[in-house]
Amino acid sequence: MDVTADDEIRQISVGKPHVVILGAGASHAACPQGDKHGRMLPLMNNLIETLGIKDIVAKTGLRFESENFEDIYACIHQDPGLIEIREELERQVYRYIREMELPAHPTIYDHLVLSLRDKDLIATFNWDPFLVQAIRSNSHRFKLPRFFLHGNVEVGYCAEGQMMGSNGDSCSHCGSRLEPSRLLYPITQKNPQLDPFISRQWAMVADALKHAFMVTIFGYGAPTSDARAIELLKGAWSSTDER
Repeated sequence: MDVTADDEIRQISVGKPHVVILGAGASHAACPQGDKHGRMLPLMNNLIETLGIKDIVAKTGLRFESENFEDIYACIHQDPGLIEIREELERQVYRYIREMELPAHPTIYDHLVLSLRDKDLIATFNWDPFLVQAIRSNSHRFKLPRFFLHGNVEVGYCAEGQMMGSNGDSCSHCGSRLEPSRLLYPITQKNPQLDPFISRQWAMVADALKHAFMVTIFGYGAPTSDARAIELLKGAWSSTDER
């Protein structure tokens, strides 16, 4: 029997998941005037200014052709003599992002979490804690699957037990403290396969995309630095002729 457009509209029982992929634009839409404390979410092109770490970068003595923090970090990472400065930058970025909080009023993140079913999932490229905070504040939806494709300040990982959990918790498999997920990589080495936590996150999202009923991408601009990520997404979703 042929299925008409009206039949599809009336069909509300969908067993396959809806996959939502979030980028920095989602977090900015949730907090356009800053987080709960008025702190602005940095972008790669204004991260140094927003975090107030210009003096640390200046200590490198290097001249950078780009203002993009990923480009600057990659240059610093190449010089083994700058390891202390690099580690200080990593600590400052992690501290600033970790301290961010969603406003007390409902945000786009809250509405997004409440709009999805338990079988749906959210994958985010963002380091900030907003997605985790929204899920926690709407605790009856806490089982909603979520994945962190570039690491996240709220997430810890145990390679031994292959377990993900809240940063600072212990692994239920081996009892060891969960390691914070890594945020920064040199731009030339931004390969999900280089980190066991990130690799596992990507594998699970890729599998979900193969079986997804629908995919929504919100606030992700697909920068050239994420060429490998785009290839993985396209490979999992297949061509538009097939889906």
